[in-house]
Amino acid sequence: MGAFAEWQPRYAEHGIATFPVDILDDGRKKPAVGGYLKLGAQYSSQLTLKFGGHQALGLACRRNKITVLDVDTPDERILADAISRHGHTPFIVRSGSGNWQAWYRNNGEGRRIRPDPSLPIDILGDGYVVAPPSRAKKGTYELVQGAMHDLDTLPKMRGVANRNERSPKPTKEVEQVSKVLANTMREGSGRNDSLFRRALRNAHHARTQEELIQMVAHANQQFAEPLPYEEVLSCARSAWKYKMEGRLMVPGGEATAVIFKSDVDHLWDAPLALTLLTRLRLAHGYRNGSPFPLSQEVAKSMSVSTPTYRAARDVLAQRNFIEILHPGGKGKNDPPIVRLL
Repeated sequence: MGAFAEWQPRYAEHGIATFPVDILDDGRKKPAVGGYLKLGAQYSSQLTLKFGGHQALGLACRRNKITVLDVDTPDERILADAISRHGHTPFIVRSGSGNWQAWYRNNGEGRRIRPDPSLPIDILGDGYVVAPPSRAKKGTYELVQGAMHDLDTLPKMRGVANRNERSPKPTKEVEQVSKVLANTMREGSGRNDSLFRRALRNAHHARTQEELIQMVAHANQQFAEPLPYEEVLSCARSAWKYKMEGRLMVPGGEATAVIFKSDVDHLWDAPLALTLLTRLRLAHGYRNGSPFPLSQEVAKSMSVSTPTYRAARDVLAQRNFIEILHPGGKGKNDPPIVRLL
């Protein structure tokens, strides 16, 4: 007997209709039947007669009132941060490849692939997911926390608007940057590393250690989940020690990389500001912190309105990516003067 025939009735006890899934050698998952998104409990039961040997099973999310927080990395810290944002759930699954699923009661979330481009996370309130204990070549889908009876009382996910809410359509440039960010976040070593990188950059401009601590504390508040204040002090003091020992990089030299993971972490909620920062680094990174005019032609090149552009510029200033040396605005020939930090 395969996993589908054994577990179909167990899921059915909780009102969940499942169907057989083929997991191919290359890891792709393919439902073994048609009409699986509308499949009901009665037809699901009949499928066990024909597909009893199948070792994998899936379920339609919306049809079964399930939303899955799909964490596409084995990093438990990413999972923990996501759960702290979206709320506790008793039902946690580890996939055959070692990645994570957190199951919630569907509240109209829809299917959102990488809603935050900086995180390897999908929100699956529509479509289908592979369910435990499916078996694949890479391993078995395991229920690592919770039990089947928890399916009857799953909590709703916090912090996600329902699928009927419309989000503003990102520009092509933002979409391109987002693809880069998604790959970058898979390689990161955590928020502590990101905060330390920001501390090293801010140390060039801080006049005292106390001022640097304030700058790093401000940067810490831009994380989705800020680090403890002890980590702020540690990063700031280490960066200040680098400065005192003359071990900092040449100011602006790091801008040749254009965007660091630390930039992604601190602008996770402001993609347009990140796009603007990328443009400024490409155009002016060679200036090593020297002033340059910031005209509204940048807004036209980004295909955004002037107020939207100004909001992105202000985010960069507030979060210590640029310094506005002269606000401008007294006429056509009086643009703001800024420098990269």
